[in-house]
Amino acid sequence: MNIGFISLGCPKNRVDTEIMMALLKKSGHRIVSSLEDAETIIINTCGFISSAQEEAIDTILETGKLKTQGKLKYLIATGCLSQRFGKQLLDELPELDGIAGIASLTAINELVEEVQKGKRIAATGALPELFIEKGPRILTTPPGSAYLKISEGCNNHCTYCTIPSIRGKLRSRPLEELILEAKDLVKRGIKEITLIAQDTAVYGWDLYGKHRLVALLKEINKIEGLEWVRLMYLHPLHINNELIDTIASETKIIPYLDIPIQHASNKILKLMNRHQDVNDLRRLISDLRERIDGLVLRTTVMVGFPGEEAADFQQLYDFVGETVFDCLGIFTYAAEEGTPAAMMDAQVDEEIKAQRFDEITNVQQKINRHKNISRIKSVQKILISTQTGKGLYIGRGYYQAPEVDGLTIVKCKSRLTKGEFYDVQLIGVRNYDMIGELANERA
Repeated sequence: MNIGFISLGCPKNRVDTEIMMALLKKSGHRIVSSLEDAETIIINTCGFISSAQEEAIDTILETGKLKTQGKLKYLIATGCLSQRFGKQLLDELPELDGIAGIASLTAINELVEEVQKGKRIAATGALPELFIEKGPRILTTPPGSAYLKISEGCNNHCTYCTIPSIRGKLRSRPLEELILEAKDLVKRGIKEITLIAQDTAVYGWDLYGKHRLVALLKEINKIEGLEWVRLMYLHPLHINNELIDTIASETKIIPYLDIPIQHASNKILKLMNRHQDVNDLRRLISDLRERIDGLVLRTTVMVGFPGEEAADFQQLYDFVGETVFDCLGIFTYAAEEGTPAAMMDAQVDEEIKAQRFDEITNVQQKINRHKNISRIKSVQKILISTQTGKGLYIGRGYYQAPEVDGLTIVKCKSRLTKGEFYDVQLIGVRNYDMIGELANERA
């Protein structure tokens, strides 16, 4: 059977999608890139926040139209939305023929078989106790780059977050298995591995009784042929001196860190259950910048959290302006059913949220442009991913994480190989992107 996939949400979902694709291919199904050619489409959904839920439902409704327009016979939803709403999702969306929750990821073959028999299946069991999201993958990332999911679930229990209820408690993958998969990825031509989890810094606590991210990084750093190791989703509370020293000293760990701070008002941080205050954040950021050469910092902030008054927002606004993060993601708070924050008093008006979102966006845009302009004339190592035209390529520098940051546009006369690194001299800025020319051609 021809099966197509749509993967929504975060890179962690993408890894799950890649595993399901490999499982189905091993069973004899054909994975197709064109949805119009698919007899079955599987939508791996996100259900983390309201906007993600809306996107998932809209995608299901729109994709369902292919049942009358093309070859599509069956439509299945997997992932967070399915786990969160269970059979209710199947009952309310007749376009769907089946759903699978988090625990049913590795049983996707059985679900497809049952759906083919004409059954409408809701496979949403209890969340697993151990890490199950592993196995062969069909990589869907650009050449040269891949994600490695090191743990699933979360124990932090931030008051706005649905992840513990959807994805469950922390479940780390054994270190030895991760090293084997990393080596396999490198054998497949991967030059950059991006480590992902709900909180990468706490990796290993459930299995080993202590954080083991440092041990993992040191082992990955030994893999021949691997050039970049990138760290995403580090909760600032769990970044310690040993981890900082390791990032600073191990040659393959690039100096790019994604550290979501969420806010800079002590009152709001406490309401969010973040277990830190703004002085902790200032000390950490100062320490990181002092000890890690060439550090690029990315963060995430939230505006409009319940109880956020003008003074709280001003503290966040000032902190963003003073700290000058290289990259910054901004969310407006949305009350999620079942979270403590949804029950809090002093919910913020939607118009005020939108205004605050725009204010942070504006200040960060100026910072981004200044940061990018400061890179002009430098020569950077760029991982080429795409050719867009004759003598025109797209890639990323170490200062650009996949999917969330800008890109580097490379002009050249030579033919470049996708998935390989090239030295590029940066010559200009276009919005969030950099423009460069092949360094040896300029010389």
